[in-house]
Amino acid sequence: MNLNANLSQRQQQRMALMPQMLRSIEILQMSTVDLCGLIEAELAQNELLEAIATPDASTEDEAQRERDEDFDPDRFRVPSDGAADAKSEWLKNVPGHAAGLRDHLLQQLALRQLPVPVRYAVETLIDALDERGLLPLDKDEVVQLVGAECAEAAVAVLRSLDPRGVGCHSAIEAMLAQVADDDPDYPQIASLLQEHLQELSRNRIPEVASALESSIDEVQRLLERIRDLDPRPGSAFRDDYAPQVRPDLAVERRADGEFHVVVDDLSLPVLRISDEYASMMRASTTARPVRSYLRDKMQSARDLIAAVEQRRETLARVGAALMARQRGFLERGRSAVRPMRMSVIADELGLHNSTVSRAISGKYVQTDHGVIALREFFDGARRTKQVGPNPDGMGRMAIRHEIGALIADEDKRRPLSDEQIVDLLRERGIEVARRTVAKHRQELGFRSSWQRRKHGS
Repeated sequence: MNLNANLSQRQQQRMALMPQMLRSIEILQMSTVDLCGLIEAELAQNELLEAIATPDASTEDEAQRERDEDFDPDRFRVPSDGAADAKSEWLKNVPGHAAGLRDHLLQQLALRQLPVPVRYAVETLIDALDERGLLPLDKDEVVQLVGAECAEAAVAVLRSLDPRGVGCHSAIEAMLAQVADDDPDYPQIASLLQEHLQELSRNRIPEVASALESSIDEVQRLLERIRDLDPRPGSAFRDDYAPQVRPDLAVERRADGEFHVVVDDLSLPVLRISDEYASMMRASTTARPVRSYLRDKMQSARDLIAAVEQRRETLARVGAALMARQRGFLERGRSAVRPMRMSVIADELGLHNSTVSRAISGKYVQTDHGVIALREFFDGARRTKQVGPNPDGMGRMAIRHEIGALIADEDKRRPLSDEQIVDLLRERGIEVARRTVAKHRQELGFRSSWQRRKHGS
């Protein structure tokens, strides 16, 4: 066994991502809503970063803002006397946290005159609720948790709070709690939920009507009432940020008939470096540790500003190239969407595929045909055999649109099976497999044909 140590040199190439590049990649794939949150955090911890009012818009930009119902023209406006801090004003307008279920219940509990032990017991039960607003504890477990003296009263108080059904042990119990005890339909609704739920899930309405000794129309009426009951009464309350879907791009048709793509970033503030802190950093009288600290903050602020601007430019280029290839969609709707690959846009713009992927991730575009995720336009160029004026075939969105239109127009008493939909699409020159139809039908939220069948008159 021979062990020798020696020194040698070798040359190799390795790609290393600088922090600025990593920051640009991170910001590029953020939606506008997520970017607002990042900027909020940066403004809160970086003294050299300022948010200023947006400059006066042109007439065209003003018209675009007026079309946006959510746009507040005074959102980023700074008073002329300069007294208000633009950074603080912008932070005040960032959407806050949505009220969670726990806070909602505790606010109601604070208005109740209750004995202290009962109040503490109710608060304990509130903390034991699951994300549905249900209490996953049986009677004995509740007694062990809050004590036998307060258990019954605490459960009664909890179930009296809004929303109705909170604190129940099961989804069916929560739904029944939303129906008044003196409601004349209560007995039949309870029977449907407790005894015939499996038959209802299979759309066996005639069998259920026979068991209830009622008519099919009456059962249908009761089902309409049941659809208004919430089996998850607490699911509407979330402890994170209120969900938002805000378009990152908007497509406008100009007077000459051409389409124009703009980046809808009006909710983002205009960022700049603070002159006061920049002067402090350059001043020779400033202590060296302070200047070093400010220098790091300056670099971080510059990187953020550059990354936000690069994101805007990349998103604008990708959006314009994408919509230019989807002119048929802009003119005729979803049925005219062309199948596309990301590589087509990447090659046209001289970008990497991953850059295009990040640019469209979580982004939406506002069009005359609704707000659509940019990723919906890229389906890997899965072409469908089609006879007609479109030699490229149909994109996934277009096929789903055709399937949805067929189901929407079907005879509800004799709904179309997946095989029948395949045949109808073939008559239109569109060749798809039955399993593809089933997949798109499920994505659109349509049940199978026997579950869609409508009974009665």
